[in-house]
This record gives sequence, C-alpha cells and structure tokens, in this order.
Amino acid sequence: MNPFPLSFPRREVMLEDLREIGFDADEKQLDLFGRFACLLLDRSATSNLIGPGERGRIWRRHFLESVSYGLLIDRNRVVVDIGSGNGFPGIVLAILGFQMILLEPRRKRHLFLNWAVKKLGIDNCNVEPLRLEDFRPDCEVKQFVARSVAPPPSLLEIIGEITGTGSVLVYRQPEISMKGKTADYVELSCPPLDRGGFLVQYRL
Repeated sequence: MNPFPLSFPRREVMLEDLREIGFDADEKQLDLFGRFACLLLDRSATSNLIGPGERGRIWRRHFLESVSYGLLIDRNRVVVDIGSGNGFPGIVLAILGFQMILLEPRRKRHLFLNWAVKKLGIDNCNVEPLRLEDFRPDCEVKQFVARSVAPPPSLLEIIGEITGTGSVLVYRQPEISMKGKTADYVELSCPPLDRGGFLVQYRL
C-alpha cells in the first residue's frame, strides 16, 4: 500500500528537497510523513484541519517548512510546540527524532493530535490540552517553536515567566524584526519550499 497522498512528490524528490534544506530521512521517516499526511487529509473532511487550497502544497508548505525548524533547535533537549493545531511543526519534528510536547487547547485539534500520535506509534511526543499560559512543565524545558500563534514579544514574555532566562523560541515570520532579541535565523528558500520568509530564533 502506498503511504503517500497523491499531492506528495516521489520519494527521490522528497529526499532531494530535504537535503537541500540540510536534513536527511530514512525510509521509515518518509513513510511516517506520508501516513501523517493521509491522516490529516482524511480527517480534514470533517474537522477542518487543513483547507482545500492547502492540499496540493502540503509537502512544501507544511512538511518542509516544519522540518526547517530543526535547524535552530537542539535535538538533545525537549521542544514545546505552542498551539500545535494540526501538528505542524510538532509531529513532523517528532518523526525526525526530536522529543516533543505539543500544546493545543482546542478540543477537536487536541483529540486529533492524540489520535494521530497513537496511530503513527510516535513515543517521543506528548500532547497537552493547554494554552502556553497554563503550561507547567515537569521537566526542564528551554526550547519552544510556534507558527503564527501570537506575536513573538507576547510569547517570549509568557515563556520567561514559565522557564526564566536561557530559553529559546523559534518562530516563522515574513521578515526579521526584534533584532535585539534575535539569536539566529534561517532564510527559507523558495524553492524547494512553497514560500519564502525566515525562521528566527529568539533567546531570553
């Protein structure tokens, strides 16, 4: 059975795209990408997880962009995905081996994420039905990622209250701002991605 949706490119193209942005993946990870995409597209028919206009560009817009977050986070430390929504970038990063905590307070999306994690057999990913403000980690957490949840200054303020100094936030934005707080950044290349912009790492 082919694990990839029709909108996905061939395996060779997927590997080429991943290598172009600085990552590699094995066959199991590619299969998990495809299975996750199928789960997402199937449930979107009833749960509005991804719009009709996104279906044809799900690989380049959502998967590749999510993979890019891995360039600015430490694989050996826990990562929190704020407002994970439909699992980007959190589930994609978990498939690549990052230890993830997904925060998603909306019930339908939280239930989908829990179901998807179990269906995919990902044991390095926990889903919490929480807003960032209500998150109280039971382990040391210093890495956070987000996609258009709230402006970086608001997120950084809350992160500082929860974890103190030394934490980082990686956030996608169309241009670089808040230069005084910027620790690092990656420019998103289009192609292979569907859109340009920047992944910016802010440090407290």
